[in-house]
Amino acid sequence: MNNSTVGILDLSDEILLTILKNLNNFDVLYSLVDVNKKLNNIACDINFIRDVDLMTLPSNRANDWKTSVILDRVFKRILPRIHEKVEYLTIQGCFLQRLLLTGNYLSLRKLTLIDLEFKMASYVFSENSSFIHTFKHQISDLVVTISDPIQAKSMENLLIDIYSKIFALLTNLKYLDLDVDVDDIYAFRRSLLRDLPSTTCFSSNIVHLRIKMHDFDDCLRLLDGRLSQLHTFIITLDYIYNTWNTNARRALNIKHDSLKIINNL
Repeated sequence: MNNSTVGILDLSDEILLTILKNLNNFDVLYSLVDVNKKLNNIACDINFIRDVDLMTLPSNRANDWKTSVILDRVFKRILPRIHEKVEYLTIQGCFLQRLLLTGNYLSLRKLTLIDLEFKMASYVFSENSSFIHTFKHQISDLVVTISDPIQAKSMENLLIDIYSKIFALLTNLKYLDLDVDVDDIYAFRRSLLRDLPSTTCFSSNIVHLRIKMHDFDDCLRLLDGRLSQLHTFIITLDYIYNTWNTNARRALNIKHDSLKIINNL
């Protein structure tokens, strides 16, 4: 073991970087940060910390000693060392609040949040949250999967409120991917944007949008001019009551390859 370690340390930084680039970035960070000065410097190279994927972390719901050790190393030792240089980050929603305590992430441009619960999403995307305070003018790409076993009837108003706040509060967004993962295949019972002002889900910056809505009425409202820079639009609908025809597409000035509608069946 000692001979193997000495052999690794004798390699030049360039050779070590070449070898480690073939490994998962998170594995490199977890294995080498704080081992010694040489390996720490290599692990903190921009090649390994620019894009950090933390989806392999065990859920904090698994309340055992081994899980606690892993999470403490990541959130107390690794992320505080690299936070200023991370540009792209993928993480489970349950870890978001803990993540925000590890640094300011001044370089972060793309954030992917997986399995974010509705109540947490409602808090995170609120005007007074630390998330909005930190990233309001910074995040350009946001991917969110909201997943929760709550009843559909209580979900519609909460979800449109979350949608609206994301559009309104994250002012630099250009790429937005919003997915809702629930057990009920027909998640909504009505148009989400019905009777709401055209300032709801408004943006003059977003160019790419993927979103889940109820029906064509929601689709048409999103395409009424409130998203003036939009060029790619992917929408998943619970209910399609008629055929999306060429005339409707032409009236909205939508190119064939810039709109994709998915029927949630």
